[in-house]
Amino acid sequence: MIRTLIFGAIAGYVGKKLYDEGKLTEFKNDLSTRFNEAKVKLDEQRAQNGVTTDTTPMVSPTTSTARPLPN
Repeated sequence: MIRTLIFGAIAGYVGKKLYDEGKLTEFKNDLSTRFNEAKVKLDEQRAQNGVTTDTTPMVSPTTSTARPLPN
């Protein structure tokens, strides 16, 4: 238990330092930028391959073979 408390204190201290220096905001912005670039690239690849993006579920409740659990 004492190890958990020590680790939590260290993690909190390091996290606060990173937050104060703005490193976490830089990380978030970098991550968002990379995600958006990857999303655009994937959409372009799908458009080239003729694949359409469909947001409908693969299995609907009416066609599912799953049965409700008994009470």
